[in-house]
Amino acid sequence: MKYLMVLLSSLIITLNASAEMIVISHPESEVDRLSKKQVIDLYMGRVQHFPNGGKASTLDMPTDSDHRAKFYKGLTGKTLPQINAYWARLIFAGRATPPQPVESSQEVIATIMKDTTAIGYIDKSELVDSVKVIAHVE
Repeated sequence: MKYLMVLLSSLIITLNASAEMIVISHPESEVDRLSKKQVIDLYMGRVQHFPNGGKASTLDMPTDSDHRAKFYKGLTGKTLPQINAYWARLIFAGRATPPQPVESSQEVIATIMKDTTAIGYIDKSELVDSVKVIAHVE
């Protein structure tokens, strides 16, 4: 029984540790920090520029990705079907362009390393030294 409790506790700790999504940028990006509202505005197509006026290129995971589900739920409180419906309405109305889709966290990092205007999100457990963390989404 004691072994089961220790195993269960470590599983809960592991799940909590990987539950945080982080927003990252190129290490030479002029943006050092974004508030939750600023990240929402960028990822919901309300703005296309960073607060300092520089162009922002948002990267997004595939529509059925667990990372995407965790990110948008933590950021907006909305489910993936709600986010997908939101974007479908904006695209149909011609009012905004969605974030650029990528296939994986590795592709997010690779794209960011080539583009100082790009931002993306990854699970905190996938963080590498070559990028800069500019926001946290729990």
